[in-house]
Amino acid sequence: MNVSQYKVGSKRFIAFIGLNDIPILPLANTFLYDVFLNTSYSTKLRVAYELKTVLNYFDAEAIDLELRVSSGLYISANELSHFYGEMRLKKDSFSQKNLFSVPDNSESKYIRNAISASSFNKNKVSTETTTGRIRTLRKYLVYIHEHYHGDRQAPPNLKDSYNRVISKLKLRESYTQDTNKVSSVELVETVIPDEIYDSFKEIVLPSSKDNPFKKCKLRNYLILSILRQTGIRRSEVCKLKISDCQFYGDYNKIKIYSSPDDPTDTRLNKPDKKCGRAHFAGISVTLMKEIHFYIHHVRIKFEKATLHDFLFVSEKNTHKTAGLPITREMVNYILCKVSSKLGYKIHPHTLRHKWNEKLSIKGMNKGLDSEFIEDMRRSAMGWQPDSKMGRVYNDKHEQLSAIELMKEHQEKIDGTKK
Repeated sequence: MNVSQYKVGSKRFIAFIGLNDIPILPLANTFLYDVFLNTSYSTKLRVAYELKTVLNYFDAEAIDLELRVSSGLYISANELSHFYGEMRLKKDSFSQKNLFSVPDNSESKYIRNAISASSFNKNKVSTETTTGRIRTLRKYLVYIHEHYHGDRQAPPNLKDSYNRVISKLKLRESYTQDTNKVSSVELVETVIPDEIYDSFKEIVLPSSKDNPFKKCKLRNYLILSILRQTGIRRSEVCKLKISDCQFYGDYNKIKIYSSPDDPTDTRLNKPDKKCGRAHFAGISVTLMKEIHFYIHHVRIKFEKATLHDFLFVSEKNTHKTAGLPITREMVNYILCKVSSKLGYKIHPHTLRHKWNEKLSIKGMNKGLDSEFIEDMRRSAMGWQPDSKMGRVYNDKHEQLSAIELMKEHQEKIDGTKK
């Protein structure tokens, strides 16, 4: 079973397919568009892959979920327990039997335990991934229960079995999911050391002798400069349009907003703003002038670029893609090449963290209140008014400042400075 993505006109759809790309599992396919009708395409795709993982697991265990639900047998407590254990692992680790030659002595038990613990830690997935798989199973069971039993009065024993399974799954979701959790930022002095960051800004210049690209130097420089100066995501830079750039007034703003299923976007995996509010991102006037130059002297050379308004286009025609909008994978590739040259790994999101780090430092140096900095950060990142991510970045800066202050205090007391 595979997850297929296809287009009908400007709309994108997802389906479960089997051999020869023939759609299979009608209930699973309708589940995506009944239960998740009003969700984003990316959410539907995530749920589809979660459901694929769940269904492949039960298929390997010779458990037919539809047959179980239609007959009222559901899933036993032991089967649920085993399911939960497997869902904590990577897909290719399910039911994997590793055979080890362990000496038959008093230490063999400890060796086996050590091997088991090491194998589990190596193959386990994040809590969020486990929770997503469990949640998708629960919603799918509810959906097929309604399909088979929703139009008639269910016998008491069937209803009890159903409620028991759903309650256990909800309990597992609650156990694995911390509703108050906010993604933390690693407590390090800087996500990119200043000397590396300065080198990064230098080598991406088209004129730099250390620039790792033979072609597309101006385009790649502009992409990386926008990421660096604005802190926006790779998806947001991929979906930028010429009309989003304000080539007037202060000549230093670009608009960031969500536009799912944009009919002018021919890409199957259409990049989009992740969440939050539409907002403006500020860039330097110099960078805006360089973008203007790129549009009128580089982008214009590609015939297919005249068919759409997206700012950054492919310049190589290996798969007849010259002039078409760039993909997120291209941004990853660009940063991978730069990272290799630097000898330091930089991800697209690392530049976002660096932007927030620099905002904290500049805000504090100007004597701005931390709450005001948090509000500015929230607006600049396009987060919702109740987002807690701004507090996370502020906390990091405040903790590091406290550590540095106490370090100076201790050095003063000790009379030494290391």
